[in-house]
Amino acid sequence: MVGYEPDLDLFRNKDFVKRLRRFINGGNDGDQGSDSEPSNINTPLSGDATLSVNTLSANDATLSVIRPCTSNTPLLPADDPSLSVDASLADDATLSSRLTRPYHLHELSINDNDHCLTTPLIQVFSVCISLNIDLGKPCEIYGSIRAWEGSRPRFYLYERGPEDSETIDGDGTLSLIGPHDGAIIPSLNNSLDICLRDRVQGVDVVNSMLELDPITEDSFDRLLKRDVQGPFAVAHVYYAVFQHAHYATVQVTVTKNDVGDNSCQATDIYGSIVTGYANARKYCSVDEDLKLLETRVFDKQSHQPLRVMLGTPIRLSRDVVAVPAYSTLTMQVNLWDSIHGKIADETLNFPAHMMGHNPVYIRTQYVCVEVLLWWDHVYHYLYNDRFMEVSEMRKKPRVIYNQQPSSPFIPRMKPPVYVGYPKVEVFSVFVGGISKNISALCGAILVNDGGSTYSIYNRDDSCLELLSDNGLASIEVNYRAIDNFDFGIILFLRDPVGNLEVSRGSLGWHVGSLESYMSWYSKRLCSVVRGDDGYAAVHYEVFSDAFEAFLEVKLLAEGCHDSCVNLYGSLFGLYGGCDYTTSYDNKYYKSRLFDRPRDRSVEQNVGSGIALLKSIVVVPNESYLIIEANLCLLGSDSVEVPIRGTHKFQIDLSNTVSKFIQGEHYGIEICVKFMKQQSYSVVVNR
Repeated sequence: MVGYEPDLDLFRNKDFVKRLRRFINGGNDGDQGSDSEPSNINTPLSGDATLSVNTLSANDATLSVIRPCTSNTPLLPADDPSLSVDASLADDATLSSRLTRPYHLHELSINDNDHCLTTPLIQVFSVCISLNIDLGKPCEIYGSIRAWEGSRPRFYLYERGPEDSETIDGDGTLSLIGPHDGAIIPSLNNSLDICLRDRVQGVDVVNSMLELDPITEDSFDRLLKRDVQGPFAVAHVYYAVFQHAHYATVQVTVTKNDVGDNSCQATDIYGSIVTGYANARKYCSVDEDLKLLETRVFDKQSHQPLRVMLGTPIRLSRDVVAVPAYSTLTMQVNLWDSIHGKIADETLNFPAHMMGHNPVYIRTQYVCVEVLLWWDHVYHYLYNDRFMEVSEMRKKPRVIYNQQPSSPFIPRMKPPVYVGYPKVEVFSVFVGGISKNISALCGAILVNDGGSTYSIYNRDDSCLELLSDNGLASIEVNYRAIDNFDFGIILFLRDPVGNLEVSRGSLGWHVGSLESYMSWYSKRLCSVVRGDDGYAAVHYEVFSDAFEAFLEVKLLAEGCHDSCVNLYGSLFGLYGGCDYTTSYDNKYYKSRLFDRPRDRSVEQNVGSGIALLKSIVVVPNESYLIIEANLCLLGSDSVEVPIRGTHKFQIDLSNTVSKFIQGEHYGIEICVKFMKQQSYSVVVNR
């Protein structure tokens, strides 16, 4: 194949091949072949071409790989180039294809993408009313429950007039009616305006606002209950804030099995359709609360059926449901019609999908019930229809010209105008379990940016990572930034302690692979890639015009002090002009440069550089870099010495900028060198 010359150093090391195969097979080497015997990998290429690889050379390899310069377990050690590729590395053709062919993102986005685009979403399951005063008779409730985002009303979850009141005797659950038509509640400054009245007494039962946003990190992915006190009752609101979710729109249609049968075109439908989650126990602590995680999208009694035209969708009370990307939506369908009796009694399972639809058919002798789920994300709403677009929040730094008095002989100097390149910043990778907690992590995260492949995470069983409470994997970017208009990320992650498959799949991005009606640049994105037992959430941002900032941080001391100390705390890189007010953005969309709790402190020599997780940070042209330090030292006297502060670094390609953050007797020097193009051997000179 002409012009197809990347090298395949990745598979030259027998130990790496063995480790990766063992990881893919769940910890077993298997008996799929010997590492020392040549074998073939037949990789499908474009058109009808097939590339067969027997031995490795500079001319016939199929994957270009760049070796990171700092890694505890080198992904790509130099080894005997005569070693052959072991076809047993992958247990299926798709995985083999992903590992051995370069990415063409227009193909990958259609065939190989296993990810779901997600954001934090709120799902309100139910609102229950408990009367705290005996009014002598049941309440006839009417009024509204309206979802608000900031100062903007979004949609109604409940709306009834006095003539359509519903009876609540003591305790009861309101018949919610929304959301509809793709409306969903993102976790961002949301509240419920609850205005309920009793028609008989003519009094306010509950009239108050309820804030729905998670207060702490522990509020994510768990059943929440908030009580709203009113003059005569308490409203109990049951909801959840799913950290990485998208939504499903439910559509149910009843049709005839016999298309030619025109005897009846309408029928009366009653029964219930209830959605839930296959891993519901993850979100609540007691089994008694499992029912509270259900959403009733249709509920009609036999004495109050709904008139339905056959072949048209049933009018559901609620048709939009938030679904975690690491869950499976369950649906209990129990329906009857006035002519044929029971027409559906099934429990359906819908695993989360990136986009598209899942049709399921329930057939009886006379009718067919079609259940259709349309999957979608909310980015079109977040970034097209509302004011919270990230690129609008990021203010272009004001240009300060030379303020010296002008002279007829010396013109006023203007700062240079820089133009960057399309680049990607992967801020963080969060790891979670579907039903069990993930305590340790090993495996690989590979990045391909259109011709070269390298790792940002690489650990085997012998150097597994014990995850902290924040669930973040320690990704390393110390060699180069992700470049180009398209890129792909492959994830193979597992928990060797619990023998759990965390994440196995890929995500791909291309300038034309997603919806063409909106620009995807300068948007905070999150892609979830599932495994059998867990998932990985990759938080990243794609920039059309950005630079690489190469970082070096040194520990310094004044006078005669310990030459070696214990260091812990955090260093983060973030962007000027961006919003970090929510706990979600603050946690996931900062670049972790250094992050160690006190019980995992590291020895640090005074005068030497701190080992950073990321020594390269992508900075968009319209912004600037902020380094946020929150470090502590422990010397021989066991006295804590904090080093805290922030510094701003404007983009400047002409100089290496050094700034200091001083503590008591100790401090750090931060050196930043901005570069326009990728460089494979960069030294930060002061």
